Amino acid sequence: MPQNLTKVVVLGRRGLSHPRAGGAEHYVHEIFKRLTEDYDVTILSENRGTNGQTEDIDGIKYVNVGGPFHRFTIPLRFLAREGRDADILIDHQDVAIPWCSPLFARTPKISIIHQIVKEIFYYELSRPWSDLAFFGEPAVYKLYTGIRIVASAPSTAADLVKLGIPEERISVVTPGRADTNVTFSPLSERNQSSVISVSRLMHYKGLQHVLGAFRQVLRSRPNAILKIAGSGPYEQSLRNIAWHLGVSKSVHFLGRVSDNSKFDLFRESRVAVATSVRDGYGISVIDANSVGTPVVGWDVPGLRDSILDKKTGLLAPFHDETVLADRIVTLLTDDSSWTNLSDNALNWASQHSWERSAREFQRTLDTTIS
Repeated sequence: MPQNLTKVVVLGRRGLSHPRAGGAEHYVHEIFKRLTEDYDVTILSENRGTNGQTEDIDGIKYVNVGGPFHRFTIPLRFLAREGRDADILIDHQDVAIPWCSPLFARTPKISIIHQIVKEIFYYELSRPWSDLAFFGEPAVYKLYTGIRIVASAPSTAADLVKLGIPEERISVVTPGRADTNVTFSPLSERNQSSVISVSRLMHYKGLQHVLGAFRQVLRSRPNAILKIAGSGPYEQSLRNIAWHLGVSKSVHFLGRVSDNSKFDLFRESRVAVATSVRDGYGISVIDANSVGTPVVGWDVPGLRDSILDKKTGLLAPFHDETVLADRIVTLLTDDSSWTNLSDNALNWASQHSWERSAREFQRTLDTTIS
């Protein structure tokens, strides 16, 4: 490897090989794998394998820093080894918790922030921890007022400004879209009753609301099928909710699926749903759009950036399950509306490119280092 490459070190909670890796990890990987000709990229994170094991993926060096105290061991690894000759540190908020790098690193820094957590704390933590986290989050971001920020969605940038981050320090770099196994499927070739959700099965992802809305969908579309692809700690609770609502026979839990299977599911379904309480941007929305599938989702930060209401999909006010159900039924029954939204969704997805995202991110890198 040439010796004159700029050394970039990324702190991340999960590596690409982590079994719970999601959109945030793919965001970083897709951007930096396109920059390896100019940058020597190391990502410190918890991956599979033993502590200290390294893995090269697409020219990026992943260093596994495992263990139960990763919030300490990953920064310590940076300070003890990789940070000694690093030109820039990337503080990657991949599980919506920043690393507080301004407290321990003098290296020039960029923080990647996908979303502010806010009310999500109340979905994933019990009290009083949720209260402490909710009211403490603004104080944490005061540490970041002096460094450069990359937000993955305009809504996140707006939230950061409200928390006191100077607007001129924030760049918005939205995700790209997959460039393999993506082909359009016309309405005539789709399952006319199929609704798909591809999501990590967490409480804040809002699938309990999808199930509630789907019970109403079944009243007018008794043959409708809801497929839920993904895994996570909330799966059994969702199965219980489906049973109590009396919809379990019409709901199929598919578990974690491969990328190829994911696009097959989007391609064969008539409508996709995305119902997080808030989201970073919603990469799965663009994935669905890339095969012409419109998406119904909540009008919340992140999703209102990726779903263009009445253009590429339909938004519903959070957490109105009746309106959500109406939006789903519209796309299951109105061929004209579906076709219009599908055409627009294809065009919208085509405007997303990882190459463009990488170029935009590189400008922020160069500005920070210079």
